[in-house]
Amino acid sequence: MKYPITLLLLTFIYATLPGHAQKFINSGTVEYEVRINIRKGLEAEDDMWSRALMDKMPQFSVNYYSYAFKDNKGIYKFDRTGDRQKISSWITGVEEENVWYNDYATNKYANLITIDNYNIVEGDLKKIKWKLSPSESTVIAGFNCRKASAILFDSVYIFAYYTEEIPVTGGPMGVHGLPGLILGLTVPRLYTSWIATSLKLDVSAPVAPPSKGKKVTDSFVINALKEYGKRWTGGNKYANTLIWRTFL
Repeated sequence: MKYPITLLLLTFIYATLPGHAQKFINSGTVEYEVRINIRKGLEAEDDMWSRALMDKMPQFSVNYYSYAFKDNKGIYKFDRTGDRQKISSWITGVEEENVWYNDYATNKYANLITIDNYNIVEGDLKKIKWKLSPSESTVIAGFNCRKASAILFDSVYIFAYYTEEIPVTGGPMGVHGLPGLILGLTVPRLYTSWIATSLKLDVSAPVAPPSKGKKVTDSFVINALKEYGKRWTGGNKYANTLIWRTFL
């Protein structure tokens, strides 16, 4: 009778070791540190307006977002800022009330986008053609992660690090489609990076789509973003950046 008991005990210890217990994580809340290189973005624009702001802005803007995942769904939203001075959302792209909700089982999304009002945009999650680089890896928040890359909006490169130890095919905003949760993300054209700083194994609130706001189409939002850009700059120069920040 000793052998079955010993085997059961060894099985329990093996299952609870780090790297094995993690494979069963299918719900939790990730905190991402989102770092934006403001000065690099202003330097790239290289116009009178950007140069006037250069000396008034810090090098980086740092904000924190939460991503709750449960039942093959995810919801990503602003949590708090780490900036010491107030920086316009026009510069950072940080709209504190925006929400990104994704249902990976049905391949649908429902986002809350605040442009003059509360607007809900619904649709199919975009198909992302990932190129995996399994030989390139790193550790983020204690999890082994592998690298992948893709191109969005025809010309915007994104680089992601995902962990197969958390079998959720999601991550920040609408980025998805990898064989594990995205814990690191870089978008050079936006001079922005996302890095997971912690994972809590509890989801206190239901992971549900936003309900506050009127339903509009993505075309409506894109046109509104273009008009919003004109108000600030008198032209379409920043329209693409606004669209990428919103529909990433």
